[in-house]
Amino acid sequence: MLSSLRRYHPRVSFITVSIQVNDPAEVDSALEQARSASALGAQLVEWRVDELAVEEAGHRACRILVQDTPLPCILTCRMVEEGGRFGGDESDRVGLLQSLVEAGAIPKYIDVESAAWRRDRDLRIAIGRLLADEDCGLVLSTHDFEGRPNDLARQLDAMWGEDDASVVKVAWMARSIRDSLEAMEMLDEAAGPMIVLCMGRFGVMSRVLAGKFGGLLTFASNGEDLATAPGQLTIQQLRDVYHFDSISSSTKVFGILGDPVEHSLSPLLHNTACRRSGFDGVLVPMPVIEGWESFKASLVCMLDHPSLELSGLAVTSPHKENLIRFVEEAGGVLTPMAQRCGSANTLVVLPDGSLVADNTDTEGIIGPLRERMSLKDSNVAMLGAGGAARAAAIGLLMEGARVVVFNRSQERARGLVEDVKARMEASASIEYRSGAPRSEDGFDAVLNMTTLGMAGGPDPELSPLEALGGSVDVLGEGMVVFDAVYQPRRTPLIQQARQAGAVTITGDEMFLAQAARQFRTWTGGEAPMDEWKALLES
Repeated sequence: MLSSLRRYHPRVSFITVSIQVNDPAEVDSALEQARSASALGAQLVEWRVDELAVEEAGHRACRILVQDTPLPCILTCRMVEEGGRFGGDESDRVGLLQSLVEAGAIPKYIDVESAAWRRDRDLRIAIGRLLADEDCGLVLSTHDFEGRPNDLARQLDAMWGEDDASVVKVAWMARSIRDSLEAMEMLDEAAGPMIVLCMGRFGVMSRVLAGKFGGLLTFASNGEDLATAPGQLTIQQLRDVYHFDSISSSTKVFGILGDPVEHSLSPLLHNTACRRSGFDGVLVPMPVIEGWESFKASLVCMLDHPSLELSGLAVTSPHKENLIRFVEEAGGVLTPMAQRCGSANTLVVLPDGSLVADNTDTEGIIGPLRERMSLKDSNVAMLGAGGAARAAAIGLLMEGARVVVFNRSQERARGLVEDVKARMEASASIEYRSGAPRSEDGFDAVLNMTTLGMAGGPDPELSPLEALGGSVDVLGEGMVVFDAVYQPRRTPLIQQARQAGAVTITGDEMFLAQAARQFRTWTGGEAPMDEWKALLES
């Protein structure tokens, strides 16, 4: 009986592939998908049979799926009200379950909505006949595709109070990563076997970290186009990017925090480095929308979470300046470069809970530039006025370059220029110009420090020159063009620069340099640079 258990934590959390079967004709291909999933490392399969409950042909298909399944299975016929496709009468589901009992086709688990369980006596009786087989368990579930249910606490109490339930499952559409943190806290305090997952982009960390907090399983798909819920990862992503099988209660958590972060390669690189060095850590995406209040609330919740063990963050746009403010207000330490730049991209959480903010962007930008040109007395056009642009400007000025800032927001650009001047010597050569760089300005280099051209960003097809109303004529032969965007490597700006005969520096060089310093700061180990380069190239 679940209500008699306390703080249940299984030894492992299972990767469960969810496979939607909409037609009896799909049974053979579905079983092949399950075999493929098993080969990839899935340990359970969920048969989603929402549209097979109405007719005998569908019942027959379900019996075959259960009897021939290559993995222990969960049978789920999800009703429309909770995000599924079953819109028939409840008697149809009862008929399906009776068909399974009569054929002796008994799944490992039967998943049914808590609301349906409470309201329909015939459904409870039919499920009870399945549960008479000791190898079958009941997953009592609730789902909300709009957001966190207002009565979630009441629903949980009701589900924990059901003696027939083997597992309690809760899933809702996350509105921020704070929902994921609440989900993980529920798992950490669970009274018995439990599944808690948040859907959508803010819920990915709840899926990846299920094993750390004792979740019975996490759902995955065989491919990105086969997901059965928003935010669901593939089996390969869970295993190859996040090394899900090795995550435990002792695993330290790191994050890539910003917006957007869904296409970031930081999890792949840092988690690969953790595995290679034997460091028990995992880095997960943590999308946080723009604004100080969102950043502050999210970071406070993570630092205060009892079992998260947040150990560090890679912070990207638009929160690099917010990180400085947060660490200062928390009484933490700013490294000299973070102080000078007024922005930080790296947070370290020390064992005693104290905070250190660092800026690894500057060296990541200046190092590759030094290899291609003499920076002293050079003229550099910098596109953008965010935290990364400030770090670039300061690094360039320290090398003796002259910097001209171009940005769509004049107010933001003028603010950056004045701020940089205040942080540097009065003679520092930095100014703002409206419009876009022109060929007659005689620039030796053009740096893009915006997110324009980034995959998953607001304008993945847009060159920052075009956004400023400029022309590619400014890109001359021999000029150095640096694009801080690394995903993709061939951004619109890089393609324009190569066509013009310019020397190009792609964002992966900056990305690798600053990421290696982050990894060293967090773990004390050296990053596997050759493997990282191979991963980016592939």
